[in-house]
Parts: sequence; structure tokens; C-alpha cells
Amino acid sequence: MGAQFGGGYLMKAEQKRGKRQTGREMKRKMLAERHKPLCIDHMNENQLREKAKELTDWMYQLESEKFDLMEKMKTQRYEINVLYNRISHAQKFKKGAGKGRVGGRWK
Repeated sequence: MGAQFGGGYLMKAEQKRGKRQTGREMKRKMLAERHKPLCIDHMNENQLREKAKELTDWMYQLESEKFDLMEKMKTQRYEINVLYNRISHAQKFKKGAGKGRVGGRWK
């Protein structure tokens, strides 16, 4: 029975490792899709300037997307904290009201 338990544990550990590896693979795939090949061997000066401008514009676009996503994440974190505080505040009052307190002589 002990050997079976250990085998199952090892299988679960391998599955977890596999999930992390697929995450890494997904990241590599996404980076490979975004990666643009840089072939500048046959370019003259004007073409190199255009290529540099293109890459700079692309970098600015990526930076603006990153900024937008970071701001969205900050907003979502703030909203999560606000909602969590509302829930905890509401639960404080709910606990006291749910005990069925009766006033007057039946106390």
C-alpha cells in the first residue's frame, strides 16, 4: 500500500512539473511569434534608418500596451481590495444579527 501511495504522489509531482513546462513553452511560443527577424546585411543607410524607426515605433507600442495593462491591473487590485473590505465589513454585522437576540424580559 505504501508503494502505491508513493507512486501516485510521484505522478502528481510529474504532472505539476509538466504544467509548468507547458507554461514556459507557451511563453516561448508567444515570444517567438512577436520576435521579428533582423536582416540588415543587405540594407543601405536609408533602409537602416527606416528599419530603426520601425523598431522604435514597435517598442513604443509595446511599452504603451504594457503601461495600459499595468494600469488596468492596479485598478483591478484596488477594486478587489475594496470588495474584500466590504465583504469583511458586512460579515461583522451579519454574525451579530444572526444569533436571534431577543430584547426585553426574555433575555
